[in-house]
Amino acid sequence: MIRGILSGTMAMRAQVLNQEVIANNLANADTAAFNKDKAVFSSFHDVLMYMCLPSQFSVPIGSYTGGTVVQDVQTIRGVGPMETTGNALDIALPAGEYLCVETDAGIRYTRRGDIQVSGDGYLSVAGYRVLGAAGALQVQTGRSCRISEDGTVMDGDTEIGVLRVVQVQNEAELTKEGNSLFIADESNVQPVAAPNLMCGTLEKSSVDPVSEMVNLIRAMRSYEAAQRAIKSHDDATDQAVNRVGKV
Repeated sequence: MIRGILSGTMAMRAQVLNQEVIANNLANADTAAFNKDKAVFSSFHDVLMYMCLPSQFSVPIGSYTGGTVVQDVQTIRGVGPMETTGNALDIALPAGEYLCVETDAGIRYTRRGDIQVSGDGYLSVAGYRVLGAAGALQVQTGRSCRISEDGTVMDGDTEIGVLRVVQVQNEAELTKEGNSLFIADESNVQPVAAPNLMCGTLEKSSVDPVSEMVNLIRAMRSYEAAQRAIKSHDDATDQAVNRVGKV
């Protein structure tokens, strides 16, 4: 009975994390180029229970699993739906290609294409400076700025640089950081000499709010089922301790 309570408790903990993952997906349903996450469940390694015989031989009498745990949170790769915005700084990247951005922790990679001009005149995505071949790209504030299909950034009639676009060889090896940034080993990325960007277009989030709401309800029901199982085991334990002991 104690093992049943343990299994139910672990199932509840797993569903709490699952609900957090789903809630984060829903919160980023409008985030450009967001790839949704999914909790991957697994059982505890089976622990064999042995019955010791007088002959000193151990005979397995069954197996026991400690319950369900979240083994990993995986990012579902894929290109989201495209939306034409007409914005001169909005771009969409081909599959497998990423922009390079500058963060306090070093260079990170993102598929977000909703580029903006920051207050100090730098091109930025989600608050991080977008990198060009020679570093961060700065424009003259107040002048018209646009990006061409080959990644060239124009500030009025002046070319200020080319976006640094890379091709990731194995996207499964990317490590997600936050909601839109990825960490990659240098050996896994190659510079793209001639980008073929979709200008005036944004890649939308891959999250389907209806499906995620269904998943959230399913996770809540699983949590409640585990909760009821714990109560049943607790009631059985109470009967065993307070009633059977009196007989």
